[in-house]
Amino acid sequence: MNACLMLHGIGPLPPHVGADETPYWVSRETFDTIVELMQKIPARLTFDDGNATDETIALPQLMKAGLKASFFIPSARIGTEGYVSEDAIRELHRDGMEIGSHGCEHLDWTQVSDAEITHDVMQSVEQLSTIIQAPVRSVAIPYGYCDRRVLGVLRTLGMVRVYSSFRGPDSETAWLVRRDCIKKGMSREDILRIISRKPAAAETAINLLKVWRRAGNAALWTS
Repeated sequence: MNACLMLHGIGPLPPHVGADETPYWVSRETFDTIVELMQKIPARLTFDDGNATDETIALPQLMKAGLKASFFIPSARIGTEGYVSEDAIRELHRDGMEIGSHGCEHLDWTQVSDAEITHDVMQSVEQLSTIIQAPVRSVAIPYGYCDRRVLGVLRTLGMVRVYSSFRGPDSETAWLVRRDCIKKGMSREDILRIISRKPAAAETAINLLKVWRRAGNAALWTS
């Protein structure tokens, strides 16, 4: 059971970032701390939203440290101001990073129909697959909002792994992966606590029950 961290942008706040995203934009120092800790403690690292800093800041640091990460990209933003280009996505892929879908339009899937979820996911998957010339088989849920219906659609679409915003560590074979979001202002101690935390049996059971209420048996599915 290892932690899976969720990041968004790194460094100075660019003009395209709205007030609702500001809490999720971390400093370079915070990212350096994450990289340092991950070289000592096993954990998984993911990036949502396809910000340009995925390539300009995160990638060089990860390569230097010998670490890998997964990048989940909303395909409608590709090539727009402040977001990754097709060339950047290809570079991430060439350097061994996982490219996954974050939908196309960054929709709240709990508020749209099954058909709209299917269109949003498959349009994104097809576009990203074409860019990297390889299958894209994982998805991170926009906003982290999901329920049993949403997860059922993603399972039907053949997604081999789904990344959520449920908190806590998970096994390497989990189909529905829980993630801890790293936010602006978190200290080294905060991040270390997340990465190294090994919940007791009672806490694990309570957390699983919370996820079960939203996700049902998807919480137990493996890849």
